[in-house]
Amino acid sequence: MTIFTAGILIIGDEVLSGRTQDTNANFIAKNLTASGIKLEEIKIIQDQKDHIINSVKLFSEKYNYVFTTGGIGPTHDDITSESIAEAFNKKYEINKEAFNILEKYYPEGEFNVSRQRMSKMPSDVQLIYNPMTAAPGFILKNLYVLPGVPKIMEVMFINVLKNLKKGKPKKIITINTNLYESKLAPFLNDIQEKYKECSIGSYPYFNFLSKTGGVNIAISSWTMDSLDDVEKEIIEMIKFNGGNYFFV
Repeated sequence: MTIFTAGILIIGDEVLSGRTQDTNANFIAKNLTASGIKLEEIKIIQDQKDHIINSVKLFSEKYNYVFTTGGIGPTHDDITSESIAEAFNKKYEINKEAFNILEKYYPEGEFNVSRQRMSKMPSDVQLIYNPMTAAPGFILKNLYVLPGVPKIMEVMFINVLKNLKKGKPKKIITINTNLYESKLAPFLNDIQEKYKECSIGSYPYFNFLSKTGGVNIAISSWTMDSLDDVEKEIIEMIKFNGGNYFFV
């Protein structure tokens, strides 16, 4: 079975400083997984040219698809497009189609030099159209360059996703039990050793008000045809240890 892989680069000093909470990676990750594309890495980097150049080159070599968010706006610190041009030895220039789109979008006299900067991109790219605020992203090789504003990025990403080659969606089952992780750990380890094509994760929780807790057990696989046998063994193990369970 063909598995398509992906990496995400979140670009922005404001994310690293904590001033802005990133939601883009979570949105992209959920949609990739549901669409049959395996996300393998997320990296947050600052608005620094060398960091961007090194990261996009590395990710482009490692993964089928690379998604970047941030750094393609009109201000002086929006250097993603320029950095990507340098990374792949492309001219950094006005994209005529992007320029025309933006010129038509802004009222006469408001398409100033800063806004014109949003039409500068590496040469020979394919535009990613922006139905909300007009300023496009672009595709270069296996790089999909998107804005950092979440609502705009989300619309543009969904349109990009429609045209990507995909594999089978990841199979995921989540079982909740009132047993604690320390009780389950050795049993889950044995089941994991038996079924190496799947991943079994345990995620404990605790309610301090009611003083109750338990574990969510997530079973997932990109390659198995069915998770039924794994699910059955985990449920039998929970029952054997006197626990209750339900599917989340």
